[in-house]
Amino acid sequence: MRLGEVRGRDRTLCVFYALFALVGLVAMGALAVAFVRRTMDDGADGPAGVIRNFLHDALTNLASQFIYADLVLIWLGLAAFMIVESRRLGIRYVWAYIVGAPALALCVSFAVFMYVRQLKIAAAGEERRPAAGAAARGVMSGAGR
Repeated sequence: MRLGEVRGRDRTLCVFYALFALVGLVAMGALAVAFVRRTMDDGADGPAGVIRNFLHDALTNLASQFIYADLVLIWLGLAAFMIVESRRLGIRYVWAYIVGAPALALCVSFAVFMYVRQLKIAAAGEERRPAAGAAARGVMSGAGR
């Protein structure tokens, strides 16, 4: 199912998740680019140096350790949720959303997962509803008496 086929509450949620993912991608992307540029200007030795500096900065003091630990624990909890929901709804490639969290940003990968999840929920809801034409034919023909 595509967004153009989704209506009502499901469409509203899909648009919200898509916008949230886009805003998260722009915000976190801008922060990542700024960090990489600053780190390279400070003399980091390539991608390994950028990662090393990021981990150092993330674990330097108790405040940053608190935030980093909280994000890691939330990521693990959300990974469990995504695995359960992907099996329940038949969402493929759940591993990409889980690996995408530290690679992109948790706010982006989880919002994209929720978007796909809502599309699956909307599609399942459509399958359960009788087609409007079939329901009308049943009423017109006196079916169900």
